[in-house]
Amino acid sequence: MFQKFARSRSGNFAILSGLAIVPLCLAAGLAIDYSRHLSAQRHLQEMVDATSLSLASSRERDQSKLENLATDFLAGNQNTNRVQNVRISQLKTTDDDVDIEASGSIPTTFMALAGYDRLDVRASALAERAVNGQVEVALILDNTYSMSREAGGGTTRIAALKTAANKLVDELLRENDGAAQIGIVPYAEYVNVGMANRSAPWIDVPADRSEWVVTQKAEPAYTRTVTPTRWERTVWVPERACSRMNDGVREDYTCPGYWEGRHVPTGAPPYEEIVPAKEEKRELRHFKWWGCVASRTQSDNWLHDRNSERYKGFVQRTQICPTPIVELTSDKARLKSAIQSMTTDIDGYKSQTYIPAGMVWGLNILSPEAPFSQGAPYDPANARPRKVAVLMTDGANTMLRRNNGMHQRIEHNNEPAYETDTNIDKTNADTRSICTNMKRQGIEIFTVAFMVTSAKGKALMEACASDPSTHYFDASSSEDLLAAFEGIGNSLRVVRLAR
Repeated sequence: MFQKFARSRSGNFAILSGLAIVPLCLAAGLAIDYSRHLSAQRHLQEMVDATSLSLASSRERDQSKLENLATDFLAGNQNTNRVQNVRISQLKTTDDDVDIEASGSIPTTFMALAGYDRLDVRASALAERAVNGQVEVALILDNTYSMSREAGGGTTRIAALKTAANKLVDELLRENDGAAQIGIVPYAEYVNVGMANRSAPWIDVPADRSEWVVTQKAEPAYTRTVTPTRWERTVWVPERACSRMNDGVREDYTCPGYWEGRHVPTGAPPYEEIVPAKEEKRELRHFKWWGCVASRTQSDNWLHDRNSERYKGFVQRTQICPTPIVELTSDKARLKSAIQSMTTDIDGYKSQTYIPAGMVWGLNILSPEAPFSQGAPYDPANARPRKVAVLMTDGANTMLRRNNGMHQRIEHNNEPAYETDTNIDKTNADTRSICTNMKRQGIEIFTVAFMVTSAKGKALMEACASDPSTHYFDASSSEDLLAAFEGIGNSLRVVRLAR
């Protein structure tokens, strides 16, 4: 029978096909299930990649909140037709990166015939926060008298600024690979360029000097006729609340009480009185350069980084400008030391606010031209390098530039309000012009208004920011200030997938 079957050619294909149909169907089913498994794997990887990038871009650092964010993000992006039962297997977060693993599964079709009802899929991703390419940052920081005020929580505004600025330096220089360079411009009425630059070719500084100043002129003795009078009190003026403005700060104090009155003749006859001679009195005063520089005066050079006019240093009896600026550097220790040394107490001098001085020296730090040469050439796309200015103030301009480059206080208790407003508008216009010039060079500007109550002050900071919606921060507390600087740091550190 078997020999006949082997020799026969009739019906063999149908029989062989019948025997082979089962494994062929199983193979086709396996291919379909495998294809669905690959699709599920790709979809889960896409979700995990996106989730890690989203978490790394978030300002949130609390682990439990990040886990909730990750769960919500996965659920919102899951396509159940491609993968099901998605859950987070592991989530590790640091200040530098987000490492996430997730798993899911798909129901099988043909493989269920072999006892495999579901297939598991897994995916992982590592997102890093890092500075991408070369970044040059100028921190333009308010060191005026008003920064000595309380910021809440038992800390002063200058102390809160130091904390926030140190945090930003740590954030940008975390890799220590030279990708980021930072400069610091403490400003008040003027900017201090550092006494080591006295002989630099871009500045003219007069010699220190000592001179005798007449404090009392010599007068000969003379005779005068005196009509005897007596002082008659008329009205007692009691002590009262008084106030004065200093760097936009209202200072309240108590004026002492006093008698008003008049001199009334006594009726006694006049007499001759000899007024003794006065000797001339002189005082030796020393004038020194403390690193302070005035604004430039030719054309509109005070608004630009043009290398066409030297700056003018000026000598004073005492220092009236803050601690020296620091040019672009990656030296974290030097930067943090400079931040720590910032102070609002300059020999008891209550310094005013002149934002244009801070801005133009922030521009000078970033500029490839003199005075400093650390800045790389401008890139029209502001990518290689990315140049950034961070302007922070707690108030508004209170000074006006004079024609000789010196700065004059705007606030005077006896000055009409309209004159004060007009002068403030002039200084604000100069500030906006410098911001515009920086933006034309491609420089990105972040502004932080720290506990600012002036409507004009806030409007100025918004106008200076590259984009008011993303580059302007209105910080009403120390916590807000720290969050603003952290937000700036996050925006300068690019989030990227490392795995």
